[in-house]
Amino acid sequence: MKWLKDKRILGIIASVLFGIVLLVFVFLKYPFGEVLSTFTNFTPLLVFFYLVVSACIMLTLSWRWKIVLNALGYKIPFHKLVGYRIIGYGVSYITPSAKVGGEPLRAALLKRRGLSFGEGLSSVVIDKTIELSFSAFFFIAGVLLLILDYALPGIMVLILILLSALFFYLVWRFYSRLLKGKPVFSHLFKMFKLHRFKFMSKYHNAILNFEKPIIAFYQKERKAFVLAAALSILSLFFSLAEFKLVLLMLGIDVHLGVVFLVFSIAGLAFVVPLPMALGSFEAFQVSLFSILKIGPAAAGVGVAMITRSRDFLWVLGALLLSFYLGSFKFIINKAFGDKPVVGVGVIRDGKRHKVDIKINRPCASNGKK
Repeated sequence: MKWLKDKRILGIIASVLFGIVLLVFVFLKYPFGEVLSTFTNFTPLLVFFYLVVSACIMLTLSWRWKIVLNALGYKIPFHKLVGYRIIGYGVSYITPSAKVGGEPLRAALLKRRGLSFGEGLSSVVIDKTIELSFSAFFFIAGVLLLILDYALPGIMVLILILLSALFFYLVWRFYSRLLKGKPVFSHLFKMFKLHRFKFMSKYHNAILNFEKPIIAFYQKERKAFVLAAALSILSLFFSLAEFKLVLLMLGIDVHLGVVFLVFSIAGLAFVVPLPMALGSFEAFQVSLFSILKIGPAAAGVGVAMITRSRDFLWVLGALLLSFYLGSFKFIINKAFGDKPVVGVGVIRDGKRHKVDIKINRPCASNGKK
């Protein structure tokens, strides 16, 4: 069969199987009945507030993306961006890509609004780098609190310190280069000698072109950056409230410092290249609950179950939206091209037909349209 020869499909299958094995081990130690017994305060009101806060997070992140697009000169309706972000989130969640698998798809969806794939990708990269940099700072703050307040094994302390130092260095290096007008992605392209490979060398110019608006944004659009950063912080506080509500559903009432501690470090589970962080999220939560002693260890699996249920709702929303827009396959196929595409309705023989038209739009030197 052809799909057995596709290394990407085989990789996904292997990661899913590994995640399932890890999940089985977790449930062997903490049986399903024991996990369900931790749902001592699972009320409809808490579930309602939990879903409302989750929706607020999605709206806030979509708003941040709109600010980035506005700064680059693209006026995209907000409700469209919300839909595109939901689709991107759904794809990121079900692929083993540390929550970034849906980002190219977001760029592809912007082609429906007249942007090229490269233009859309520039906005997505800016949006994602802002998100990741503030998530890294949250993680570092959580690690400091964990080390200061809890007695951890020496090897764990060393690993957490090294990870924090690595994240801090990467964020500092990224911003220091961009603020000086120096490229980052094309620099990495050359540093790893990728341009020497024939099949990779053709992408060098494309990387240079897509990086220009990113550099221009960080150098010139300081107001937009501050607003985007503020929305990133707001979304992280919404996430803290969301996590607090999950703990309350499990009958765990702890102060905000502990919630911040668990939330800021829990995201590390999604770095593991497993679809849906299958198994790794459960194992990570159990470990945190055991170390921090904030409740029964089985409640860590309960946190994962509630969070995963919420994520599946977003995946369902992504599927419904993708079918409305023309299926994932159609959207992905339209991602690979260097010209913006818009759909135009025409009447022929009394029937309405849709025609895709490619548009050439010269880019101004400042990245504005």
